[in-house]
Amino acid sequence: MASFNRVILMGNLTRDPEVRQAQNGTYVVRAGIAVNERMPDGQGGWKEEPSFFDAVVFGKRGEAFSRFMRKGSSVLIEGKLRQSRWQDRESGQNRSKVEIIVDNWEFAGGRGDGQGGGAPMQPAAAPEFPGPSDFGGGGGPAPSGGGGGGASFPDDVPF
Repeated sequence: MASFNRVILMGNLTRDPEVRQAQNGTYVVRAGIAVNERMPDGQGGWKEEPSFFDAVVFGKRGEAFSRFMRKGSSVLIEGKLRQSRWQDRESGQNRSKVEIIVDNWEFAGGRGDGQGGGAPMQPAAAPEFPGPSDFGGGGGPAPSGGGGGGASFPDDVPF
């Protein structure tokens, strides 16, 4: 049976990132993220119900994460879930914890939230594709970017 393990969350950090380095020099950065779910309160209004998650970012991404993120920062993370299991030394009870292993992260806040974050996003310009005359041919179809010295076409997916 196939399985799939991906998670995408957007929320706010609950604490400053905790930075450590492994013996091999790899950065290991841990942080907490709160994600709010808006739900009806049963009296005609709305309430926000927070969920709290632990996240781990490794390597250069972790180093950058620790430099730019602080408690309260808005962030979008993408990664996978990992469960750790162990036996508590004091009580002998079995314990477990699920955390997000972050593969990618992005700033989710803008300048208005005190985070900085650069210029506001602008719509992307339409990509410029070469025309048939750019390939040295006449009016024939343009070659694909698959190989053989032809032009490569940029992917039109915006992410």
